[in-house]
Amino acid sequence: MKSLFSEVVFTRFHARIIILLCSFAAAVFGLLGPFFQKEFIDQLTGTASKLHLFTFNNPLWFIVGAFFCVLFAQAFAQLTNYLSAKEALFMQRVFAERLYNKTLNLRVDTMSHRPVGEIVSLYATDVAGATVFLDQTLPAGASTLFPLLLAPFAISVLFDIPLWPTICVMIGMTVLNTVMGFRQSRFFFRFKLLAAERIGLVNEWIQNIRTIRILGWIRHFETAIFAKREVETRNRVLMVTNGQIMNALSSSVTFVLNVISLGSLVFFTKQQVTGGELLALLWIVGIFLTRPFRQMPWFFTFAFDSWTSLKRLEEFFSIKNNKTDEDGREPAAMTRDEAFALQVRGLNLRIGARDILNKIDLDVAHGEFVAVVGEVGSGKSMLLLSLLRETGASFDFYHIGDKDALQATPDEVRGNFSYVPQEGFIMSASLRENVAFLYDIDPDRDPMVEESLRLAQFDLNTERVEKGLNTEIGERGVNLSGGQRQRVSLARVHFHQAPILLLDDCLSAVDVDTEQKLFEQLLLGAWADRTRILVTHRLSALSQVDRILFLEEGRIIDQGTFEELLARNEKFRDYTTTVAKEAAANKTEAHNG
Repeated sequence: MKSLFSEVVFTRFHARIIILLCSFAAAVFGLLGPFFQKEFIDQLTGTASKLHLFTFNNPLWFIVGAFFCVLFAQAFAQLTNYLSAKEALFMQRVFAERLYNKTLNLRVDTMSHRPVGEIVSLYATDVAGATVFLDQTLPAGASTLFPLLLAPFAISVLFDIPLWPTICVMIGMTVLNTVMGFRQSRFFFRFKLLAAERIGLVNEWIQNIRTIRILGWIRHFETAIFAKREVETRNRVLMVTNGQIMNALSSSVTFVLNVISLGSLVFFTKQQVTGGELLALLWIVGIFLTRPFRQMPWFFTFAFDSWTSLKRLEEFFSIKNNKTDEDGREPAAMTRDEAFALQVRGLNLRIGARDILNKIDLDVAHGEFVAVVGEVGSGKSMLLLSLLRETGASFDFYHIGDKDALQATPDEVRGNFSYVPQEGFIMSASLRENVAFLYDIDPDRDPMVEESLRLAQFDLNTERVEKGLNTEIGERGVNLSGGQRQRVSLARVHFHQAPILLLDDCLSAVDVDTEQKLFEQLLLGAWADRTRILVTHRLSALSQVDRILFLEEGRIIDQGTFEELLARNEKFRDYTTTVAKEAAANKTEAHNG
């Protein structure tokens, strides 16, 4: 895989060359200014110098030339910064789009051990940090390198003095700044890691704040966040201190260079020094080299910092979805049956060393209503996600209607389904937009939105939504109850009219009366002709479905109607007894609470 660093350097390489040429032009014009000033002073004073660069004798031309040299130097310096910032923004867009697409393509089982805070940190910190090479390191490096290379040449042209004292000081400061810059970059890197950990902790706290408050864990989370912040602050103090030391060193180096250059001029020159030459020397050493030496430590700091961000992004981009056994394997020879909306053979899912789903064979007829039950951890939710191609599950055979799902892209597969997760996803938008899952939806479609909500037992007149469909719902539905979130999700499924519905325990937060109305008007009413697969722990639902799949440790150990399973399967009877006891205990606890 092409490294991100080479991508930053060689993408739109012509633009990188233009940036370097602009920086070089700024350095050249910056050095020409002292030459013009030297000639101006020498002609005004009538002093003969050993070097005459120009033949015309009007001093006014020299002061005009010096003015335009300074003007062009500043113009090219600003152009360098502008082009660098523009290229950095271009690469930020490239990396952000790649990070977005990578995040979309990683499956649930691959991302299960990665916190949301890590992705947030990559977007917020490392995408911008990776392009610091363009908007900081490249212009700072060029505006440091070219003056340091050209200044000794200019001094050698103007004066007959040895360059080794000045060059030795420049080399010594370069080595010292490199060490300080590397140390600063380590503080920056640790700062980003600590910030990412803190963001992840705060994100977890905010997402679950109501549950944390109910469970009495607020103090625990506050202590953890404050402790992380203290470590982050100590690192920041060290980082700022090191930065101040770098600034102090880089600010004082020009004074040292002035002393050494003037000393060399006094002790080594064999000719009388003119006023123009003295002014030119002080200008080059005291003014022209000031910015390069001040930028030098930050050049190294930004270079190392950009490198760490590039490596963090490369590490994330290199993540691959868990391998499946179907790669390189011939599909099973099996004839598709048009009577079925869904046909699966040999579905297997392994995460780490654990078999989550094992040899699942499944046929679901058009319009059939199937319930999936089993103990916690038996693989029910993972079965639905695997049908959506959201896990690394392998299949011997997988057809959706007349389409071979193994030959289709994951997006094409998902286009056949509507899915309701356990939590019921709610975005920060209006109620209308949450049902339609569209921003700026045409108000002409309001009747369909209202009908979807009505069938989902979400009454606009009684559900505390003062502005009706225009009511703004907070992020993650914080101003809705669990039951309301689930019913909005069910309304969304009805609105989008997908042929196959995957419902993952989407009735767990509604009361018994509402559940029965949902069955009568929606699941068995408006959706009677649609294929439905319902994961549930509600025993009241099992007698109303066409068929039940009973899972144990990732296998379908039995299937049939509710009455058939009760009559023949002792494990199923034990399961229903356990669920009934848990439901009764929860009801008693809620009543006492």
